[in-house]
Amino acid sequence: MSEEVPVRRTDLYALVVISVVGGLALASWMMPPALSPEFANAIFVGTMLLAFFLFIPVMGVRLFIEDWKEG
Repeated sequence: MSEEVPVRRTDLYALVVISVVGGLALASWMMPPALSPEFANAIFVGTMLLAFFLFIPVMGVRLFIEDWKEG
């Protein structure tokens, strides 16, 4: 398994959008939405958590779609 998978800009854009929207959803689920530093911190933490755990699945989905289009 020495095959390298290139990371494309579209992968990173998709990861950023999914992470920010998911981070906002997680923060809203954990605490009431308000303009406060705590809520902003909750959004940031949720975004970073999702970005960390969803990097490989986003890449996998892209590879799956590419293979599906070829075959």
